[in-house]
Amino acid sequence: MELMQAYQLIEIVSSAYPSFKKACDEKTLRLWSDMLQDADYEKSKAALIKHIKTKKFAPSLADFSIPSNADLSNSQAEMKAWEIIEQSVAKEMQNYTPPDVDKMPISEELKQYLKANRREVKTPFQSTLTPQQEQERKELLQKQIDELARREGGRS
Repeated sequence: MELMQAYQLIEIVSSAYPSFKKACDEKTLRLWSDMLQDADYEKSKAALIKHIKTKKFAPSLADFSIPSNADLSNSQAEMKAWEIIEQSVAKEMQNYTPPDVDKMPISEELKQYLKANRREVKTPFQSTLTPQQEQERKELLQKQIDELARREGGRS
């Protein structure tokens, strides 16, 4: 990717996410432009546009920087896999309620501390997946690990 193309992608991020523009200093701009020079402009731009359409937070470089030798369909498949995971987690969490502190077998002092400092937990402590769903999730994660390892091996 040419330097001006890298700047164009950074400008797209800045336009879509005003908070990024505020946080983007000269050092960040230099780093991003350097890192994007190894990426394919068209594929990275397509990934960035997809990110903007589906995510409310600014992307990291890894979210849209597609190496020049990468296959776009693989990147899109990875993005689709993460969307499926996010949807699945959101669905699992719909009926989750955190444990009632008052019913815990702990001291009153600790109960008061927990109530005063409690934050909303977004992840249940116990899986609600069926054994088949757990196996599917493990297989999907293993495929992602294998693909990343394959890509890293190809860079050497």
